[in-house]
Amino acid sequence: MEHYKKFYEVGVNRYYTINVDDEMYIGTESFLNLGKKKLFRKQKELNMGFKLLKFSAPIAQLFNAMDNLKPTKKQKYNHEDMITYEHIDNRKLKEDIKQAYFKVINDEMANVLKQQADLLNEGKDELAAQCEAYIEKLKEVDPLNGIVLGAPTHTGCMILRTMLREGLEHLYTEPVNAFAKNVYLYDQDCFGTLTIYRLITVKGVVKTIDTFIYDREVIGSLLKTLYEEGR
Repeated sequence: MEHYKKFYEVGVNRYYTINVDDEMYIGTESFLNLGKKKLFRKQKELNMGFKLLKFSAPIAQLFNAMDNLKPTKKQKYNHEDMITYEHIDNRKLKEDIKQAYFKVINDEMANVLKQQADLLNEGKDELAAQCEAYIEKLKEVDPLNGIVLGAPTHTGCMILRTMLREGLEHLYTEPVNAFAKNVYLYDQDCFGTLTIYRLITVKGVVKTIDTFIYDREVIGSLLKTLYEEGR
């Protein structure tokens, strides 16, 4: 685990981040304590599994939305007072995701335009022309880069259709290759726990479903860690 950075631990789960090929991933390690806890000896652990979720822009926006949810009321649950939260507006979330992607391109465009103006003021017309060529290329860039925010087109798949009918929200779909796609759905309970479902489909058929569960404490700890590290 030397390349992983742990940012949170609760119960039998530890949470990490790792950067691979300029992409950040969230790792979830589940373990089981073995034997009795001794005073001067570390308790043995049995690793029960490890999962990785890509911290893409849509996931980041979803986490921000979860972290910003306002409490609604307290509710009795198993004889305890539990705080309940409002639900995420999925339409607004997808608009925020679009804006996050386009902001990257717009910020780059503004930066290059400023460079071009400075070069023209300095009489460096040749370098300014290179900026112009780069600007034209930026205009052709698809900021979503294959990300599909619209409803899944292969809803003929019974599993996916059933999950959507049962109230799960579609977050985004991304291509893996010409035949396979990752479809991300999510569900939020009233107590502020988020479950993300990653469906791997091949030619519209679901091959695997992975689930990732994060409560508000895990999400808040991750966002705080990334803020403090300037990421």
